[in-house]
Amino acid sequence: MENEEMKPSYWPSVLYGAIIIGVIMVLMSIGSQYMTIGSEPTGAQFTLPQLIGTLVCFIAAIGGVLAARHYAKTHDITFPIGTGALIGFLTGVVGVAISAVVSLIWTKVVDPGLNQAVYDWQVANLEAQNLPEAQMEMSLSFIPDPTSMSAFFIATGISLVVIGILNALTGMIGAKIFASEEG
Repeated sequence: MENEEMKPSYWPSVLYGAIIIGVIMVLMSIGSQYMTIGSEPTGAQFTLPQLIGTLVCFIAAIGGVLAARHYAKTHDITFPIGTGALIGFLTGVVGVAISAVVSLIWTKVVDPGLNQAVYDWQVANLEAQNLPEAQMEMSLSFIPDPTSMSAFFIATGISLVVIGILNALTGMIGAKIFASEEG
């Protein structure tokens, strides 16, 4: 332990990256929900708002690189890619937590009817597909109840894992680019 060098805390860098991706995820997610309810249900299998929702995941992956760069440049230090992975993972997890809390406040306080409106749009979109009755019932069973907190926690849990892993990978990339001990 005596030979171990004291490294500065990476938490300010984690928060820096997490706030950026948390805000981006909230804006894009809520924006895609309003785009959904503002469009006419056409029966399409895949819509532009759904594409935006998918892009949220990939855009949120920048947090690991941002946090690793911030940590390396703020403290003018080098660190191994394992530290970059940790910084990235924590950035992803905290970013998802920020996004989840803001989204929950938005859908419970600011616009409590948003989830129900999205649910109604999804049902109308399925009806526009003219599916047979059995297929319609099965499809409806996959749409979570808009008032269910369990659906919120399941979605948040999946996001924590997926965004955490993606940011661990981008944190490793950020460490290799901005904090490499090679040079």
